Amino acid sequence: MEYIVLDNEWHTPYCKINGKCINELIEIGAVKLDENLNEISRFSVLIKSTFTKKLNTRFQRLTNITTEEMLRDGMTFEQAVNLYSEWAGDSAITMTWSNSDLYVLLENFRLRRKINTVPIISKYIDLQKYVQNEMIAMGRKITSQVSVANAAIMLGLSIDGIGLHRALDDSLLCAEMLRKVYDKKRLLSYMIDTSSPDYYARLTFKAYIIRDLNNPLVNKKKMEFKCEKCGADAKRVIPWAFKGHYFKSEFVCPKCQHKFIGRVAFKKYYDKVVVKHNTVPITVEQTTNAKKSSDE
Repeated sequence: MEYIVLDNEWHTPYCKINGKCINELIEIGAVKLDENLNEISRFSVLIKSTFTKKLNTRFQRLTNITTEEMLRDGMTFEQAVNLYSEWAGDSAITMTWSNSDLYVLLENFRLRRKINTVPIISKYIDLQKYVQNEMIAMGRKITSQVSVANAAIMLGLSIDGIGLHRALDDSLLCAEMLRKVYDKKRLLSYMIDTSSPDYYARLTFKAYIIRDLNNPLVNKKKMEFKCEKCGADAKRVIPWAFKGHYFKSEFVCPKCQHKFIGRVAFKKYYDKVVVKHNTVPITVEQTTNAKKSSDE
């Protein structure tokens, strides 16, 4: 078994074909490891931009990749991915620090080859997710996504002298973090087969809040409420209104006359709809506004 820790650097030039800015790959860096995490080999290439002759100042400052270096040493996208594919082989498990690299790779393959997959990756692990969960299990308090540099520091690794935001250096640093928290069985539980038919459709699906009450995905049974005080079925007394991601209405209990605001939110994911269902106390101001709305 072999692992590849992959990192990419990209800039955002304007693309006339798409009529917007795109994330164009400029550098690919990777390190290949055996199942004991011993280094086998390294990979690093620069890619010449198709959409601009000058890299923007922020990108150059962040990565230390100059326009001159890119023009002098860069190869075409096709040459770079073909070279990478030969180096990587087709059996290694690829890891990146978060799946943002996958999004960028997919964007580039869509633009260059008109395909909706990343053929250079078949088995994939989100290394950021794995490392963060291992650190949490070790007692670290982590509430949001951690950068490569911060995660390395938290694991006691020195980043002095490392060219952060250069693809190969970042991949080597990620490999060091993997060694710090490596458990083969737990790591493999994070593995995803990207060759499954709907993998990239799932990856790129953007979840959204359903705002139309007549949408067939809205389950009307989920919009029923029981009285919080006596448990009886509450009755809706004004029309539903959509505000702040929720459908909201005023309810009253016919048994004990308790009044409250019922709120329901429907969020569509690739293969499911998640429903949030809660209540809030009703105020005199809300009652007045509801009556005005009903009278209108």
